[in-house]
Order: sequence, then structure tokens, then C-alpha cells
Amino acid sequence: MSPEESRNKGTKLSKGKSQGQLPPGVERRRRLRQERRQERLIQLWRLVFFLTAATGLSWLLLTLGWSLRSAEQIEIRGSQRMGQNVVVNAAGLTFPESLLSIEPAQIEQKLMQELPVQEASVQRRLLPPGLDITLVERRPIAAATRTGPMGIEQGMVDREGQWMSMTMAKRGEKPESAVKVEGWISSRRAVIARVLQQQERLGRPLKTILVEPAGGISLRIETLGLVYLGANDALLDQQFKTIVQLNESLPPNLRGVSNAGLDLSDPSQPELKLRPPLKPAPRTKASDG
Repeated sequence: MSPEESRNKGTKLSKGKSQGQLPPGVERRRRLRQERRQERLIQLWRLVFFLTAATGLSWLLLTLGWSLRSAEQIEIRGSQRMGQNVVVNAAGLTFPESLLSIEPAQIEQKLMQELPVQEASVQRRLLPPGLDITLVERRPIAAATRTGPMGIEQGMVDREGQWMSMTMAKRGEKPESAVKVEGWISSRRAVIARVLQQQERLGRPLKTILVEPAGGISLRIETLGLVYLGANDALLDQQFKTIVQLNESLPPNLRGVSNAGLDLSDPSQPELKLRPPLKPAPRTKASDG
């Protein structure tokens, strides 16, 4: 082999060796990129695994754990007269029902509308799953009657003038006052409440609040007799003041003498309607003899 052929062969070997083996720095960077790629794949698989596991656990909790299956999971505070079944029916709850799908604000509104309560608070309980319901009951302040589908219905009203059926009262519970509301209708609830709140000012005692089907209000007060207020709510404050003044100034011989009534529909001009005098009975022939 000639010297020139030996040089050419050595040159080819060196070129092949250089092409098959990378420099140390390049090789290291290539390995680092491979390691990073593998690490990202591992992290991605871990994330997918944990998300799948979390989704499965959440589904199990929602379908099996965090759900209401019976009224026994509902704890009621603040009421001795209303049991679980009464509250469940008023809230419109059905079983089973997902606990997280329940809207406490909506249930509170339903309870306020359906039950004789002043306040209602509903909170979800996750462990153990259930509902905590706190009620502030209405207290009956006056006996009442109203006309229902079956005729005259006996009941009571609270300080807000809300109707309370007799079944909502505790056994043996009586109204706080001796006032009676006759002819209660929902449209006059606010006026009834205002009269009840002012009863100490109106004379001792206020005996009856009479509500006409058309909405007119009359009061039967022991010191003044029957007092007609009418249906103009804007005049109530002035009518109350007039009643107080009449209680102080009306002569004793005119107090409570009229069943016809005291007309305060115009409180600036109160009109006292006296009972007409009794006519003597006609004389018979026997008495003439």
C-alpha cells in the first residue's frame, strides 16, 4: 500500500469516527432533554391519575355520601311544635336528594311562607351529611276567626297579623291578649298588626278587631264602644291619636253607650252615633182595662 493510500484510509476512519460519536457537551444536552421529556410524561400521567381518582371520589360522595335519604338527617332547633315531617313538607324536600343541590335560601323562603315562623335559617352539614334548620316561632297574640271553604274557621294571629291555625299551637297554648280578630283576611294583615301593636294606647281594654269583607276596619273598645275606622290606611295614625284624645276627653256618660258606633273614617270630624231611644211598648186592651 502506498503512503498516499494509507493517508486516505486514515482520513476516512477519522471521519467515520467523528460522525458516529458526538462531543461530550452535545451528548449531555441530548440526555437532559430526554430525561425532561420522560419527567413531563410521568407528571402528566400522575395528573391524569389524580384527576380521575378525584372525580370518581367526588361522584361517590355526591351519589352515596352527601345526600339526604330521610328526615332523620334533618336537625330542627328552636321549635317544639313543628316536627321533622311538618318541616320537610313545608320545605318541599324529597328523598333521596343530593345535599349540594339544595339551595338553603330557597328553603328558608318556603319555610317563612308555609310555617308560623318569624325567621328561618338553613345550613348544609357535610359530616355527617344533613341539614341544620333553626326556626324562630311566631307567638299567638290574639284569637281570630276567618271565613274558609267550610265556613267559619277558628285560629289565632301573631304580632305581625299572620294567621295561625289551631294545629300550629302548642297543646293548651293561649293567645297573649284577650283581643279577638273577627273576619281576618290576608289583605288587611298589616292593618291588624298595627292595631295590635297600638292596643295599649287605644283604651283598656281593646276587645275586638272587626274586619269587613270589603276591607273596612272597626274596633270594639270598652271605653268607647264600637269605633269605625274605614279602609283608608293612610289615616290610621291620625285615627289612633283621635281615639287617645277621646278616651281622655269624652264624658263618662257617653263612654261605651253606643252600639251604632263612633265614626272616625274622617278623624278630623269624629261623629258619635248614639243608640236610638227605646220606644215604649204599645198598650194592650187588657192593660187599658
